[in-house]
Amino acid sequence: MTRSVSILQRWNAIALALFSLVYLPSCERGGADKEIVDQLNAAGPAKASIFPDREDYYGVYVLDDNNAWVVGNRGTVLHFTDKGAKVRVIPTELGKDAYIEKALYNIDFTDAQTGIVVGQDGLIARTSNGGKNWELVKVELPVNEWRPGPPHIFSLTRGADPQKLWAAGPGGTIIRSQDGGKTWEDKSLNKDVTLNGISFANDAEGWVVGEFGTILHSGDGGDTWQEQKNVLNLPKYTRPELSEEDAIKQRVPQLYLEDLFLVSVAFKNNKEGFVTGESGILLTTSDGGATWTNVPSGSFNTLLSITPAGAQHGDVATGILGTMATFDGQKWSNSQDVREHVLTWLRDSAFSKESGFGLACGGKGTILVTQDGGKTWKEFDKNILEQAGSLMGKAA
Repeated sequence: MTRSVSILQRWNAIALALFSLVYLPSCERGGADKEIVDQLNAAGPAKASIFPDREDYYGVYVLDDNNAWVVGNRGTVLHFTDKGAKVRVIPTELGKDAYIEKALYNIDFTDAQTGIVVGQDGLIARTSNGGKNWELVKVELPVNEWRPGPPHIFSLTRGADPQKLWAAGPGGTIIRSQDGGKTWEDKSLNKDVTLNGISFANDAEGWVVGEFGTILHSGDGGDTWQEQKNVLNLPKYTRPELSEEDAIKQRVPQLYLEDLFLVSVAFKNNKEGFVTGESGILLTTSDGGATWTNVPSGSFNTLLSITPAGAQHGDVATGILGTMATFDGQKWSNSQDVREHVLTWLRDSAFSKESGFGLACGGKGTILVTQDGGKTWKEFDKNILEQAGSLMGKAA
């Protein structure tokens, strides 16, 4: 039974099976999704029109109150202004009659004009004019038995120096840029492991996480990586509420670090950080990862992202089945209102440094907006998203 299933494939499988899933036990990884995964692999990039009210969205970046972006399937880029009140679809134009058609998983801007996106099949593209035009960036990576072609780029992070970026993906892929994403160097692991999240607290200290309980730390800007395996307070079984007797009767396996499918990582500074994963796993550290502790997240649903607290908002984690978890300083709890109204997965969230404005994105055209730092959320009107698609390329 394989565990090397990419997180994008798992997100789509989760979305299609949404109403029948309660949680994703680690022991069932891979096999149940095979038919769906095969269909996705055979489909290739979409070549149809963009439907912003229906597309799946994977990444969000908020620069300030008047500039925020959400990215997703078919090269979709949405630009939000006026604290999320207005939106337009930015055509990802590469040249005459040429557009990005692959899924985009992450986006980052240093100012309103200069940005970068990463995505499917190793896609990296840059813009210097606010998305009016995009330029593909070629990255040369060696081919091997577990990476026969360009790997997806799932996660992107920027250092204290805005010119320094790192990105990660399957096949142990880690790449680094020191010139704002114009050129990239290969810093990949020499092993077959899917890396789902990467975070640098400054220009030297970074972490990357993935399948098989992988948590790696770099203290030299990504030149070398060391494993972090000191994880405390893990539940004994994949279903923590089970007694040992019931676990044996139901053949529920004991849980080990290597069983964890870790999805995202984020650090507030070089000491305080979070890791999220399957079955509601939420790890915290206050010593740079020398010790990690599993804390109750208030949910057994897979957590797909973690956004550390800022001046205007608290810690926020998102996940499948409309999971929106927040930390009140003592414990994590889930928003009942979001869970009742969002019947799909929430992949990412981000907040403004200027106010309580923030965005979250997920499956089936789901965009959530908050004006109070994540205490309450309102779904962005899909009729407006549909209209934005029909006005693509024009002013909002």
